[in-house]
Amino acid sequence: MDIKLSDDIENISWTELARVIELAPLGKRDIGKLETAFRNSEMRCFAYHDGKLIGAGRGISDGALRAAIYDLVVLPEYQGKGIGTMIMEYLLERSNAEIIMLFANPGKEPFYGKFGFRMMKTAMAITDDVEFRRKQGLIE
Repeated sequence: MDIKLSDDIENISWTELARVIELAPLGKRDIGKLETAFRNSEMRCFAYHDGKLIGAGRGISDGALRAAIYDLVVLPEYQGKGIGTMIMEYLLERSNAEIIMLFANPGKEPFYGKFGFRMMKTAMAITDDVEFRRKQGLIE
């Protein structure tokens, strides 16, 4: 399968990216906020198969000490084919940080563990909807 990776943000359909994220499934995203998030991220990766957007990921980094990776998604019919690994490696190569953090849906720990990610005991978050995030299994 010929997969093309790109960080070109100018030709992205934000509606299509929101659809990929929803189907992945990472939930619904406000298109305006999604565009702002990707445009303001130093690292981004879009995966295409035959010109079709099938996956994406983004990250932020201070270029020295800390980085974080967000929104790593692959359409369900393309999962398990190494595309998520390609996107993650693309982002990690560009992170330039001693510590890289990420948010992951419960059950995805084995995938991220392959890259060296480990569970943290000290991470905390402020969230917009505590009960929703608790039901998702993202916070205690």
